[in-house]
Amino acid sequence: MKQSFQKNIFLLGCTEFFSFFGITSFWLLFLSQQGMSLWQIGLLESLFHLTSLLSEVPSGVLADRFSYKSNLFLGRMVSIFSALLLIFAHDNFYMYALGMIFSAWSYNFDSGTSQALLYQTAKDANQESHYLKLTSILNAILEASRTIGMVLAAFFVHVGLIYTYYIQIILSTIAIACIFYLKEPTTTKEPTQNQNSWQILQMVYLFFREQPKLFTQLLMVQLTLTLISMYYFYYQNELPNLQSWQISGIMLLSSAVNLLAIYLANLIGQRYSNRLILSFITFCSGSLFICTFMKNSWMYALIFLLSDGLVVIFYPLFEAELQKRFVSEIRATMLSVYTMIGSLAMILLFPLIGAIIDSIGFTKCFMCLGMLLIILSLPIKQYK
Repeated sequence: MKQSFQKNIFLLGCTEFFSFFGITSFWLLFLSQQGMSLWQIGLLESLFHLTSLLSEVPSGVLADRFSYKSNLFLGRMVSIFSALLLIFAHDNFYMYALGMIFSAWSYNFDSGTSQALLYQTAKDANQESHYLKLTSILNAILEASRTIGMVLAAFFVHVGLIYTYYIQIILSTIAIACIFYLKEPTTTKEPTQNQNSWQILQMVYLFFREQPKLFTQLLMVQLTLTLISMYYFYYQNELPNLQSWQISGIMLLSSAVNLLAIYLANLIGQRYSNRLILSFITFCSGSLFICTFMKNSWMYALIFLLSDGLVVIFYPLFEAELQKRFVSEIRATMLSVYTMIGSLAMILLFPLIGAIIDSIGFTKCFMCLGMLLIILSLPIKQYK
């Protein structure tokens, strides 16, 4: 049993490593190189999030109805099909759109499935007490995979990012081989709660009625963080101005900054309120965005590193606060509502920012966005 448990953990780690290797992280730049305008890219990203939004629950139902392995297998098969569509689209917007839909499904099929398989595997071996340690290891593998992939992808920026999708197909094939040798957990899955879906939705509605400011707070946080995150995505279009080794260095620095941000989040969260932290992050991000007027590649890189790190600081703090405020009966549903608001914000803002950049340029767009964030930081600070 112990050998089987260790083998499953190893294979699951390998599956996640090859499944989410960050080789296609520069997808925005890839689409731009293929002739897509930024507003078209914004529409494609919105379609990705809309598909993910609508498919999250059904994909989870499939995992419960059939098996974890089948969900993971479908995720990798869909990922391969998505890569093929993107490779052979040849400036066809509708094929790119179809590729983004399948890409979203590849994430949906894996979302939560690997964690559930990990927990059930630990339960089979009477190792539930080690689950937190195991899931931390799995997250570390994912972060390492993403970082290594991004560093390698930087060397394809000037020679053609289309090759990164061929690599993704190979890696997904290796992941499928790992999934094949995984052992499906035998432990009976937890019985569902007595409440049906309609009753849960009613409880969510009553919860928001009792705490009317909570929905406004969720909306405010997600809109603000999404506005700040726009720089992270659209900065990709400026990367060709740097050499490949410089891009790789920036990606490595980004991972280091994010790790530092996670460490600082615990220290800062113990001393200051989330409202004050969000106001500070919004003001700092706005000030950084205004610095784009320098039109300097290294200043752009510095803004990318710092603004992304600021967002990483706040997310765990706010989610920890939400966990305390939500009641157990609707905790998962409320967290889904929070995630859905973020997806809706991406759906609306991504194409809008892309269209603005197409119209007035990268620098002017983020200078204006910076001034907007500075203005927003004051009411955020005063909001209770």
